[in-house]
Amino acid sequence: MKKVLITLGLLLFAFAARAQWTLQTYGEYDYTRTSGSSASLALKGNYQLANNFNIGVGFQATTLGRYSLNLQYQVDLLKSKCGTLYLENRYLYRLFPKYNLQEFNAMLDLGWRARHINFQLGLANRYTAPIPLRKNGGMEVVFEPMNVTFCLEGYIFDQKHPWNVGARFSNYRDFVIERVTLFFYSLSGYYELGDGLRLTAEAGLHPCGPLNLSAQYNGWFGNVGLIWKP
Repeated sequence: MKKVLITLGLLLFAFAARAQWTLQTYGEYDYTRTSGSSASLALKGNYQLANNFNIGVGFQATTLGRYSLNLQYQVDLLKSKCGTLYLENRYLYRLFPKYNLQEFNAMLDLGWRARHINFQLGLANRYTAPIPLRKNGGMEVVFEPMNVTFCLEGYIFDQKHPWNVGARFSNYRDFVIERVTLFFYSLSGYYELGDGLRLTAEAGLHPCGPLNLSAQYNGWFGNVGLIWKP
């Protein structure tokens, strides 16, 4: 765990050493009938390598003893007056020390980003394995079938407006990828504080159940954070 935090700190320091970077942090409270109350802290960094390419890294730790590391990049494929067609590739690692399990996810999406909306559709793979990872795999390793991922979000104003409110419907978030039949519903917004600092907030519903297992009811979450873009 300490090595992960050191590595993440070095990566974020590398982002800070150059221009065209963004740093985001937020605290989240979550409640479900299956797991009860929990809190988490997330830290994300994004670096714009070129006009059509950016790379990001994120880390989240929860009071339930779950840790997640997210690596991703986006490539703009086609730009027009109507919007931008882009490709997103994401890798998500989740650690569950309480259950001696770890989870590996890979996701590839095509997206369309316009002034007021963003839409993504793609595929994801996931497998779950014990800790430590056994060389011969074994019965404990679970490979899930290919999963469809999607996201639809819209905002009242474009992203350059000093404040905004929007809604999101998807089957994944920054640090979790659910099956195509399990949905997240959320409302979000931001307010520009000045000097490249943005206040953010989000609240919504999500499927209940640990380790991507669903119950017949939803939990809810809310978070507040800051985005800093020099």
